Amino acid sequence: MGDLRFFVDFPVCSDLIAVYMKHDGAWVHNLTCTYVEDHIVPPVAFTMTQAQGQDLMDRLWQAGLRPTEGKGSAGALAATERHLEDMRKLVFDSKSKGE
Repeated sequence: MGDLRFFVDFPVCSDLIAVYMKHDGAWVHNLTCTYVEDHIVPPVAFTMTQAQGQDLMDRLWQAGLRPTEGKGSAGALAATERHLEDMRKLVFDSKSKGE
């Protein structure tokens, strides 16, 4: 695959996201579009390794983008679940002691 790096920026006075790609030392520019019939498998735009995909996700996260599905992160959910379990223990322990 070679070295593929992503850079993300928000241009001033715009609602666009600028995504820069650098492949093996060269900047990617002028991606082309191809029309394909509905029943034909479309060409792959580009491929990346899982590590490169993670790098892109991390950079988008650093730029302030968040997933639209779900609320919070997996870490926040895990912390909430632990807190609820602690609260259950407190409530049931106090009930069993007759408080």
